[in-house]
Amino acid sequence: MFIVKVRYAYLVMLLTIFAVAPLAYPGAFQSHTGLSAVYNLIHLDQNPILFFEWAPTFGRAYDLFRTDGALPYLIAEIFHLIGVGYLDAIKLVYALAWIASGLTMFALARRFFSQAGALLAATVYVYLPFHIATVYVRGAFAESVAWAICPLVLLVLVKQQTTYCLLLTVLLFLTQPGIAILFALVAFVVTIALDRDALRRPSPVIGRIFGGLALGALLYLPTILRYGASLVRDGFSANYVLPFQLFSPLWGFGTSSGSFLDQFPLQLGVVPIGLAILAVALGWNHRDDAAEASQRFAVRRTVAVFLGAAIALTLLTFEIAAPLWNALGIFVAYPWELLAFVGLVLALVAGVAIELDARLSRPAMLAFFVALPVVASYGYLAPRFLDVNPTRSHIAIFGNNEIALLDYRIVGPLRHGATVRVHVVWQALRQVNNDYTVFVHAVHEDGEVYGQEDAKPQDGALPTIKWMPGQVISDTHTIQINVEGPREGYHLEFGMYVVATGRRALTETGADHLVLPRPGDPEPIISEQALRKSK
Repeated sequence: MFIVKVRYAYLVMLLTIFAVAPLAYPGAFQSHTGLSAVYNLIHLDQNPILFFEWAPTFGRAYDLFRTDGALPYLIAEIFHLIGVGYLDAIKLVYALAWIASGLTMFALARRFFSQAGALLAATVYVYLPFHIATVYVRGAFAESVAWAICPLVLLVLVKQQTTYCLLLTVLLFLTQPGIAILFALVAFVVTIALDRDALRRPSPVIGRIFGGLALGALLYLPTILRYGASLVRDGFSANYVLPFQLFSPLWGFGTSSGSFLDQFPLQLGVVPIGLAILAVALGWNHRDDAAEASQRFAVRRTVAVFLGAAIALTLLTFEIAAPLWNALGIFVAYPWELLAFVGLVLALVAGVAIELDARLSRPAMLAFFVALPVVASYGYLAPRFLDVNPTRSHIAIFGNNEIALLDYRIVGPLRHGATVRVHVVWQALRQVNNDYTVFVHAVHEDGEVYGQEDAKPQDGALPTIKWMPGQVISDTHTIQINVEGPREGYHLEFGMYVVATGRRALTETGADHLVLPRPGDPEPIISEQALRKSK
């Protein structure tokens, strides 16, 4: 029996290979958060003494419930300390979280179904379109880890394992506080609905799930004391799901706008929905003999609870639930984040499909059903990659967390008559509403300007108002230092401004420009050829 269980667990891990394979590609993948997770990890690595009060706030204001917890970054930091690069450590956590999500869903589904049904539920969970979008489109680092913890929280709550429930709820809270609170409510309702004894005596369930949240909040207290118990104004965007989006086959990389032109994928997936329909059809249109009646009733009850939870949670993402989001909106940034919970219960319903007819659980049919979610979602496993690999902290953030200057290199000597190129890497931290112009001034130590260039990014081909949140942009600006100026003693002044007003974008330190090269930064490289060799 143990060998059978291990065999199915291995199958779950093997079936996730297609999901995690793109993470092995060189470079980072482009998402709505860009390289933010990497730069958060760099900041943590450079400030280890602050860990117990640290929060990942690169390019964003601290938000009591919506800011990610530190736990996923601690795991990545452990990998970095044993020799893994910053970017690879983040990608490794993504991969392990994806594999773990399959295993934890298998363990949860095994509580209710056979090995075959649990295998199908785990595969559906791994390849849910919204799961793929959470990683490869949104780049939601902490939420990807939460996908692995949530099934375990529900499992130990159903099994009435108090110690494990407290521990896992704490871990979920330290991963993403807002998601943990909302999932605690969902898990409480589902557990009560599944267990009649719990319905009559809900106090133990309340103690387990909300006791864990209280312990998590206690461990989170140093962070709150450092940053303050603040809620970001306008941190919640009322971008509700339009019903057709749940069934749309379209896949895009744009951000959610809450309109019919929305390019962000919100579909539940044809396979999970199809399997759920099959499960309902088989469960309620089947004549039982006396021997099967009791078992089938239990399965039907389980299906009814999970299906009811899926429908209720889905309705919460629609605009009809807007009044509720006046309160729930402090925990998440978008209503559609609840689709992660919908995916969890929908995967369980999908796993029931092969439980209700013995013919469907035969090896050949099982292989067919397990292959369905993989094949259906395979086309979505095509993230867009960037040829970057950060090794040091970002340079500056401009315009109240609008744009980050991630890196720069100066090519050319800083002396009179020289042509100097500044290669920069930007990231949009949110939707940029200002049409910025970049300025580069060659300034002598006497304060005089002996050369300058003012130009929009990529010579105007990609103005900042067209940048998408998380987008990483490479850019080059060239200046000619006046040959009639002093021979040496130059530096560059670099920044951004709005032409219409002349107003410069301030950095996080309040400065209206940067002085380059900064102390400790790489010295200017003489030629482009030398720059290519250095890479």
